[in-house]
Amino acid sequence: MPDPNGAWRRIGRLIDRISGLTGFIGALAILAAALVVTEGVVVRKVLGQSTIWQIEFSVFLLIYACFVGAALAQRGEHHLNVDLIIIHLRPKAREIVLLIAAMIGCLICAVVAAYGWPMWWRALVEGEHSESLWGPPMWIPYLFLPLGMTLVFLQYLGQIVRKIQDIRRGRIDAEVVRTELKEIELPAGPEGRGGEAHE
Repeated sequence: MPDPNGAWRRIGRLIDRISGLTGFIGALAILAAALVVTEGVVVRKVLGQSTIWQIEFSVFLLIYACFVGAALAQRGEHHLNVDLIIIHLRPKAREIVLLIAAMIGCLICAVVAAYGWPMWWRALVEGEHSESLWGPPMWIPYLFLPLGMTLVFLQYLGQIVRKIQDIRRGRIDAEVVRTELKEIELPAGPEGRGGEAHE
């Protein structure tokens, strides 16, 4: 009999790899946007020529980084969190609250993606173009919103499944791991305890 948990783990790893790839491309997109804007300033201010495509192209790159790169941030749970209340809850109550919050986030991403895909398809089929002098096809930037929200939705879905499994099996951390401290390695100090010396 096939193991559904094993199948889900494989799917989860695939989603994580896709999010990692799109996040890496998002980082390159931010770098490219900075270079394009710099090139536009040089062309306009130094060479005295008009710029046509630079600003619009850099905006498209930043839209990609914002929406499609969001899946990588969600994979590591690095989105902004307000933990003023949950840090004072009992461990199981805290995990249930986080589970409900993940379900709400998942639903929001599903709704945005559901509205975004038809918008992208209409722009593709109708051949919509920007009204600028450059006039790129609008299906390209319109793709970034539904694609990004679909990837974030899948990340949320994986986290919801894992959290439900952890709650059922009692695998709950006694203390909150603060989001801003995840995956941050503190250098060892003189006493080998996170950079702090103790008398």
